[in-house]
Amino acid sequence: MKKTICILASLLTLGAAHGQSFLENVNLTLDKGIEGVYAKGDTTKVYAEVDKETPALVKVYENGQYQGKTEALLKAGKSLVFSQAYDAPTALMVRLANPANQKDSTTVGAIVAPEEFRPGFEEPADFRSFWAAQLKKMRAQKMKVKLTPVEVPGKDAENYVCYDLEVNCITERPVRGYLAMPRDARAHSLPIAIFAHSAGVAAPFARTSVRKAVSLAKYGNGAIGLDINAHGLLNGQDDAYYKGMEQNELRKYSSQPVTDHESFYFRGMFLRLVRALDYLCTLKEWDGKRVLVTGGSQGGAQSAALAGLDPRVSMVVVDVPAMWDMGGSLKGRSSAWTKPLERQGKDSVAAQIIPYYDACNFMRYYKGKLVVNVGLIDLTCPPAGVWSVYNVCPASSKEIHPCAWKGHSGKYSVSTKEGRSRMAKHMGTYLEKAINGYL
Repeated sequence: MKKTICILASLLTLGAAHGQSFLENVNLTLDKGIEGVYAKGDTTKVYAEVDKETPALVKVYENGQYQGKTEALLKAGKSLVFSQAYDAPTALMVRLANPANQKDSTTVGAIVAPEEFRPGFEEPADFRSFWAAQLKKMRAQKMKVKLTPVEVPGKDAENYVCYDLEVNCITERPVRGYLAMPRDARAHSLPIAIFAHSAGVAAPFARTSVRKAVSLAKYGNGAIGLDINAHGLLNGQDDAYYKGMEQNELRKYSSQPVTDHESFYFRGMFLRLVRALDYLCTLKEWDGKRVLVTGGSQGGAQSAALAGLDPRVSMVVVDVPAMWDMGGSLKGRSSAWTKPLERQGKDSVAAQIIPYYDACNFMRYYKGKLVVNVGLIDLTCPPAGVWSVYNVCPASSKEIHPCAWKGHSGKYSVSTKEGRSRMAKHMGTYLEKAINGYL
């Protein structure tokens, strides 16, 4: 690629730190607007807007790799602070930081020729047969289902029913979640909508809830909604239960050493999803056609796994999906969470096991509808990796929506609280519209 980085703000030797927060007082923009997508040879231009003269460090990252920094003085108003043309696929981030406290910063991202990115891992020759054997073993176990009615709060109780669901599985813990649907639904009238949770154990966003299950049941004109616990944990327990699991059995579950298939944590998580769908498809209310799976981060990894393992999945809607290109470092860029090669090395046993769990190899077999949100300043689930998986997926229809200021976990590097809220609503609209439009 062309190495013609041009930092256009005035350069100086910096003195006293600027006392105000960069995130709140420096507005970074691109000449391409919200999506930040460039063709090869285009010049990527980054602008900074400030109210008064402000010292800054301009830091540049390419494909997740730090390229260096330059000292600069931002003049009041709008200044062009970065300009460069690239002749190869590149995920770019430009960060402006407070010289005295570099954690105080604001960042914008761009991506060049994203359609050319490809995953770091190739598909193992026995990928399909490996998973076929796993599913055969699981389905050989007779299904045992426990459904316990639970109270639906408020006025929703008039129109929806909900159950605490448990289904046995060959994994250490069974399928567990809340199942909801419209009350008195007709046979063969409802699609299935499964929500897969992002990473965590004790945090509220990692737990199942009746409220979430009912919200799934409200999709479209009504749905069979399943809010599934990623770990097979009990529903509706007190904080002590979940904190205990987080601190003991599930402590650092995502970063445990990868040594073999049987002990790799995500094998169980993925199998429980298929087991759950096996059960849901027995319900008389299912329309026999539509199955949606959705989630963000780790939920995006689960969505990809289910879509690749079960052809009944017809719609996948994901936000900043994790485990989409865990072999990115093999291509000289940052890998996706859980980043096993960074921990164990490119020549470790992890490099032999992880391709069986990378979204790139599941999504090679998914032929339904696909909608993806991607953050161009996401270091947890890097945009180059997300795009690499998107590019190899033969979906019947697919769309990807990038955001130049979107990071991970719902964070937006926009200068005002109002602006961040507006940006979150804008990106969320893509997902909501896709889900309700399909269901």
